[in-house]
Amino acid sequence: MPFEIGEFAKRLSGVQIEHREQIEYIDIDRIDDDPRNFYELSGLDELAANIELLGLQQPIRVRDGDGDHVVIVSGHRRRAAIRKLVQDGRNDLREVPCIREAQADSPAMQELKLIYANSSTRELTTAEKAKQIERTELLLYQLQEEGVEFPGRMRDHVAEVCKVSGAKVARLKVIQAKLIPEWAVLFQADKLPEQTAYAIARMPEDLQRRLKKVCPSPPVGYAAERILSLWESGTTWEPDMTCPDGRPCKRGDAFLRHDVEHSCDVCKGQKCCMECKEAKSEYYACDRMCSKAQALRKEKRDERAEAAEDEKAKRQVKIKQEIQASAARLLQAADAAGLDDSVIIPFGSYRPEISVQQLRAYAAGDFGDRYFYGNDLSSSDFDLIAKISRCLKCSSDYILGLSDNLGGWHWWPEAPKKSGFYWVVTGPLHGGGSLYWWNQNQGYWEASEFALDVNISPVLWMECPELPEAMAWVREPV
Repeated sequence: MPFEIGEFAKRLSGVQIEHREQIEYIDIDRIDDDPRNFYELSGLDELAANIELLGLQQPIRVRDGDGDHVVIVSGHRRRAAIRKLVQDGRNDLREVPCIREAQADSPAMQELKLIYANSSTRELTTAEKAKQIERTELLLYQLQEEGVEFPGRMRDHVAEVCKVSGAKVARLKVIQAKLIPEWAVLFQADKLPEQTAYAIARMPEDLQRRLKKVCPSPPVGYAAERILSLWESGTTWEPDMTCPDGRPCKRGDAFLRHDVEHSCDVCKGQKCCMECKEAKSEYYACDRMCSKAQALRKEKRDERAEAAEDEKAKRQVKIKQEIQASAARLLQAADAAGLDDSVIIPFGSYRPEISVQQLRAYAAGDFGDRYFYGNDLSSSDFDLIAKISRCLKCSSDYILGLSDNLGGWHWWPEAPKKSGFYWVVTGPLHGGGSLYWWNQNQGYWEASEFALDVNISPVLWMECPELPEAMAWVREPV
């Protein structure tokens, strides 16, 4: 008779043409597992909680066993979850609803129904699917010997029973047949992805063992496929080159591991580390390079580091020279203003605080052990020009390096410290000002044109620069 998966499914689900199946309640101690069940009984706690809350939604299918015992056809996880609940005190669940199959099947059909049931109701690991396919194919051949006809390819029937594609059946058969034990144990433990396992299984056994030796953890699928492709194109990872000292290179396994880990630049055991740019790279260098290449790279890195330190030292000298010049210029203003060494100069919101005393040390070239990343006294970085000008009592142009004249606006009643022309504001600032002469000897202001003592009360004054030729008519007071 031909094999029809549709009829097989009906028999498994309980839809019978001849009679309707009945549910009977059987003590859980009389329900035995099928010893041929190779599926893992996982997720029992979750299933038990579901049964405790909602009850058993689907009866367990059984067949006659020894004496008054029955054997599970479908429902091994349900039976295990119920036994767990009974052991926890739920004796009301001891009598388990079951459907006893009336038709006696051959051992091959019994196991096939077990497999079909699990493939329909469970999420299987790849290893379980591989085992399932292997057993299904064997069982179908046994049924064939019992007289069941299988039109078409056997692989298609296996795929239909196991509910996978024909291509997956072919891949998993290769894995089951050709994967060496060292890799197979990882595959069975679901620690070796199918793509990786399939690629490795197609390699010769010696390459599989070599790959297992050099890889502390399984390679990813595309890496295993790359190694397989390289091997198929003739790569053996057996270098025929010699080291600089004349000895033959014996780092074939290192080259193999390199090609597993690097997708962009494979070595194939044909590129000497001493000639590889990845070994000499300053960043992200290959960590599979030989000791000689490592020594060469260290030598080059040490040379670069030494050159960098020299450049760093030269830059530090240059920065300190700039700081010294800036400090000397600012110190000139601080001394002219008669500032005490403890005065802190507000160079900026985000600039380090510097006292006049520190400014004096910098101007003398005394920097202690400080390291500078730039000129902390560069006027281009000052953001408090007005405050600095008032603190140092000089013009903002002097602070900014636009003028060597210290003169600037000063608040009255501080008098100028030397005779000279000054622009003086005596009233509201919007009223402007006039040119006056400060007579340091006499200690009073004079009208610049008539050299007369005048009674003024300056609000602000600012020293005037050297008068241009166009103002030569202005005579200095006698």
